[in-house]
Amino acid sequence: MIAKWNRPALLAVLGLILAAWPIAAAQDSPATAPTRPATLAAAPDSVSYGGVLDIAVAGDFGKAYAAFQRLPSAGPDRQAALALLGRQAERTAASAREREGELNDAIARVKQAMLAQDYQGQLKKSGLFDRLRAAVGKLVTAYGDVGTGDDLATDGADAATQRRTKALEALDKLSPLLDGVQALVAADKAPYAATLREMVTRSKARLQDMRQAWQGADLKTPSARVDASGLLWEKQTDMALSITDIQGMVVLKPWQSALTQARLAQELAGQDHSYAQQEWYKNLIDATLARGDAAIKDARWFEALAAYTMLEELAKNLDPAQEQFFADKAKLARQHVRVLRLYGDSNDLTAEEDSVLNPGATTRPATTKADDAQISWRDMTAGIDANMVKRAIERLNDSYVTAVDYRKVIRGSLQAVKVLAITPQATKSFPSLADKALRDKFVEAVDAQLKITQTRDNLDQLDLTLALDSVLRASESSVRIPTSVLSLEFADGLLDELDRFSSMIWPYDVADFIKQTMGEFYGVGVQITKEPGQPLEVVTPLPDSPGFRAGIKVGDKILKVDGRATEDLGVDKLVRMITGKKGSTVVLTITRAGLVKPIDIPIVRDEIHIRTVKGWRMANDGNWDFWLDAQNKIGYIRVTQFTDTTPGDVTAALKDLRAGGLKSLILDLRFDPGGLLNSATRIVDEFVSEGRIVSTRGRQVRQSAIDARRNGQFLTGDLVVLVNEQSASASEIVSGALKDHHRAIIVGHRSYGKGSVQNIIPLEDKKAFLKVTTAYYYLPSGRLLHRKNGSTDWGVDPDVVVDVTPRQMKRWQDIRRKTDLLMDVDAAALTDALKKQYEADIQLNSAVALLRLKALRDALPPPQKAVAEVK
Repeated sequence: MIAKWNRPALLAVLGLILAAWPIAAAQDSPATAPTRPATLAAAPDSVSYGGVLDIAVAGDFGKAYAAFQRLPSAGPDRQAALALLGRQAERTAASAREREGELNDAIARVKQAMLAQDYQGQLKKSGLFDRLRAAVGKLVTAYGDVGTGDDLATDGADAATQRRTKALEALDKLSPLLDGVQALVAADKAPYAATLREMVTRSKARLQDMRQAWQGADLKTPSARVDASGLLWEKQTDMALSITDIQGMVVLKPWQSALTQARLAQELAGQDHSYAQQEWYKNLIDATLARGDAAIKDARWFEALAAYTMLEELAKNLDPAQEQFFADKAKLARQHVRVLRLYGDSNDLTAEEDSVLNPGATTRPATTKADDAQISWRDMTAGIDANMVKRAIERLNDSYVTAVDYRKVIRGSLQAVKVLAITPQATKSFPSLADKALRDKFVEAVDAQLKITQTRDNLDQLDLTLALDSVLRASESSVRIPTSVLSLEFADGLLDELDRFSSMIWPYDVADFIKQTMGEFYGVGVQITKEPGQPLEVVTPLPDSPGFRAGIKVGDKILKVDGRATEDLGVDKLVRMITGKKGSTVVLTITRAGLVKPIDIPIVRDEIHIRTVKGWRMANDGNWDFWLDAQNKIGYIRVTQFTDTTPGDVTAALKDLRAGGLKSLILDLRFDPGGLLNSATRIVDEFVSEGRIVSTRGRQVRQSAIDARRNGQFLTGDLVVLVNEQSASASEIVSGALKDHHRAIIVGHRSYGKGSVQNIIPLEDKKAFLKVTTAYYYLPSGRLLHRKNGSTDWGVDPDVVVDVTPRQMKRWQDIRRKTDLLMDVDAAALTDALKKQYEADIQLNSAVALLRLKALRDALPPPQKAVAEVK
C-alpha cells in the first residue's frame, strides 16, 4: 500500500537536545515549574519576568532572551529559565545563519548555470563540450560507486568495516578523474573555465574530507557507528553537491538547473522578496520566457513545458496575474506533451527533449523496450463514447462545488481538441492530420466554435454539449479522428479548467479503480510525494515493509517504475503501477544524495500493515514510547495518516500518558497527507469538549457540520501541534479546529491547503466514473481550508512560524528514518540517534521550549502575567 502525498516541499532543522533523557537543570530547565519569589525588583525599561515569558511563548526567542538579560538574576529557577531561553535563541539564530548560507549557495548556482548556458555554444564549436561531458560522466559514475554511510547505524562491526573498505577504494579512483576534468579546461581563460576549475579544486578538498572521515570513523560499537553515520552524512552531502555542481556545468540545458536553484532560493528567502528585483533573477525570467516561446514556435513541447512550469512556480506568492499568465502557457505546453506521449512516438525524442525528462543526466542512456513503454492510445480510449461525456457534463452541472464557468470550460475543451490537431507528432497515430487541407478545415471549425464562445453571453450546459457535437461533426467531414479520442480530449480539457481534483476515470482505469477502493492490492510500503513534472519522491519507507527491506530510503527520487519515467505521470497512475499482485516484482529506478548514478531496485510486492500513530522511540517489543520528556511530563504523538484505526491508537496513547502524569503534549502532523474525515473529528474530540469542528458547503449539497463531544482524554493541559507544507486535508482539519478553539499552539509552516470534498459518480452502468469536487471544508472560524487558484489565504497558519531549509529537513528526516527503525539495536545507540534527531529538528525543540516556557509563565501569580513591551 502507498500513502499518497500531494506536494513535495519537505523541511527539517538544527538545534540542541533537552528532554527525553536526564539533563542537569542548570543546562536546560528545572525539573519542576518554578515558584515565584515573594518580591521582585523592578526591571529596567518596564520589562517584567512575566512579560519576557509572554514574548517567549509568542515564539520570539531572540527578543525574549535579550530582554531577559536586563532582568535581575534571582534564584535558580530564573537562571534555569534564562539558560533554556538562551539555548533556544541560539538554535534559532544558528538555523537562520545556515538558511542564509544555503540561500547564497543557491543564488551562486543560478549564476553558474547561466554562465554554463552562455558558454555552451563556444564549447560545442571548439569540440570540447562532448569531451567534457564524457569526462564528467565517468566522474559521476565513479562517485556513484562510493556508497554512503547511511546504514552504519544498523550494520554490525564487520559489515561496517567492509563498507568502509569499499568506500575508500572507490574514493581513491576519483582524484585522477577530477584531474582529467580540470586538465580539459586548464588553458582556457574564459570565466566558465575558471569557474569549473574552482569547482574541481573544491571537490578535491571535499574528497579529502570524506576520505579522512571514513578512515577515522570508529566502527567498534553501535553508538560509535551512529556518530560515524552522522559525520559521514555531512561529508557525503557536501561531496555530492560538489560533484553535482561540476555535472551542472556540462548538462544539455543549464538553464533548467538555473530555474531549479532559483526556486530553491525563493523558498529559502521566505517572505523576503527582494531577490525578485535583482539582476540575475530578472535576466533568468526574461531568458526563460523567451526560450519557452521559441520552443512553442518550433514544436519543442517538452522544453516549453519545463520553462513555463518553473516560471509558474517562481511567480507563486509574488504576482497572481503573472502566475496565471505562466500557468496558462504551461497548460498549453502540457497538452502538447500529453498528445506527444499518448499519440506520438517516444523514440522520436531528441536529446534536448530527453534532458527535460532527465535534467541531471550528462549522457542519455541506451534506450530499451521498457524505457519506451507507453500506454497505447487504443487501449486508453477503448470503451469511450460521446454519450459518456454528455452524461458527465449533465452530472457536472448538478454536482460541482461552484457555478460552472461554461465559457471557460468550453474554451478549455475546444483548446484541448485543437492541440491534438496541431501537434505534429500526432500524425504518427492519425495520418489524416498530415493532410494540411483536411487539418486546416478541422482547425477552422474548432476556431469558429471558440469565436462563438468569446462573443455569446449566458453560455450553459447545452452550449458545452453542442460544442462537443460540433467537434465530432467537423472531424467526420475532415480528419476523421476516432470519436473515442475526441471525446477523451474534450472531456479532459474541460475538467482541467475546474480544479486539480476533478477528473474522469475512463474505462481503461476502472478495473484498477475498483481494485483500489476494495483494497484488493499489495504494494511495497513507501509513502510518496510528487510535484508536477518532477520524479516521484519517497517520504519514508514503512518499517519492515518490502521497500524498507530492499533499501529504499527517505528522500529517494523514483525516476522510473518498471522502466517507465515518473515525471509526466500523476500520483494515482504511479500508485497503480507500483501496486500489484502479491508476490509479483516491481523494479524502481532511484537516485539519492550520495548516489549520483541511478540504480535499479527490484521489490517483491506484499501485504502492508500501516501504523499511523507513532511515539518518540520504539521499544524492542515493537511498541512506541510516547514520552518525549518524561521528567517534565511532555508527551509526543505523531500521526502519519488518518485511517479507521488512527483514533483508537491516539486514544490508547493518551490514556497511557495520562496514567504517567501527562502535563503537556506535542501532536506532530507534519507530512501527514490526511485521510478519513471521521478519523480527524474523533481525534479533535480528544482535546475539545464542545463547539464546531468542521463544516462543509457546496452549491448543490446540503451544508453539514460536525461538533465536538464531551469525552476527550486530554481536555486540559498544554498542547502544541506541529504542521508544515505537507500537512493536508484531515491533518488541516485537526490543526485548524484546535487553533480556532484556542486549544493548541500551532508551530511550523503553513499547511498545504487541500480542503475539498470529491464525489465519485458512476456513468453508463459504471463503465466510467466522474470524480468531481462537490464541497469545501470550513474551519470553525469560517476560514476556507482549500487553496484556490490565485488565492493568498489557505490552510492553517502557524501561531509560531519556524521555517527550515531542504538540507536541514533532509538531515533531520534521515536521522528519524533510522530512529523509527532501530528498535532492535543497542539501547545506547538508539538514545544517541534520538539526541541527534532532536538536535536537528528545530520545529520540535521549539515546541518543547514553548511548552516549558509556558509552564513557567502559567505558574506565576496573575499580576506577573501582564505583557510588557520590550524596546
